[in-house]
Amino acid sequence: MTAIIIIAAVLLGAVAVIWTLVRPPDWVLRKVATQYPGVVFRIDTDERAIALTIDDAPHPDVTPGLLRELRANGVKATFFIIGSYAETYPELVDSIRAGGHELANHLFTDRMSAGLSDEEFVNELMRTDASIQPTSPPRWCRPGSAVVTPRIIRLMNENGYTPVVGTAYPIDLYTGVDLTVAQFLENVRPGAILVLHDGGPSRQDNVEVLARLLPRLKEKGYRLTTLTELSRLGKPVAGQNDR
Repeated sequence: MTAIIIIAAVLLGAVAVIWTLVRPPDWVLRKVATQYPGVVFRIDTDERAIALTIDDAPHPDVTPGLLRELRANGVKATFFIIGSYAETYPELVDSIRAGGHELANHLFTDRMSAGLSDEEFVNELMRTDASIQPTSPPRWCRPGSAVVTPRIIRLMNENGYTPVVGTAYPIDLYTGVDLTVAQFLENVRPGAILVLHDGGPSRQDNVEVLARLLPRLKEKGYRLTTLTELSRLGKPVAGQNDR
């Protein structure tokens, strides 16, 4: 009997952890944000507006389809650009910009940024900056794997960038279309920052995710926009730097 109780407790704990990652309560989000001064998790607003952000762009297997669905639904998004991809597919960067979407920095290579030295991190940041040529603040950066540390937060700030993660851990890399759409709908709330992925052939399902998701969000009365536009509607939910 004791073993059954222990197993049940472990399973319930695992479910609680997974649910917190998939749909974090607002108090959890605010508590986490206090540990990361200056990192934007969502925007505190009463307006039914959310930002759609797309990581790991551009790629010829996925980007055209994502742009097609965004255009069909009249939605503008923020694309987090990997600099090496931008250098390989400059025409896709031009297509993203021509569609009225926002370009943001996802560093130069598709790897966890927290493992880079200071010199490597700044080099990747600025090489991507040269590819996307942001013209005015805020200049947004989401580090590789969205892992933030005090060190890379400082490096981003020193080079004119505002670090941003999102409202919930994205599961689109690990699940099918149905679960990804359900997770987005579960996390929608005023000021949310949603994270989807562009990239190679394994990400093609995300075109279908957008095709299903965007009409559903509109039915709920939400306006989807870029990070910059959303940031103008309220105060960021971010850690406070007391220094």
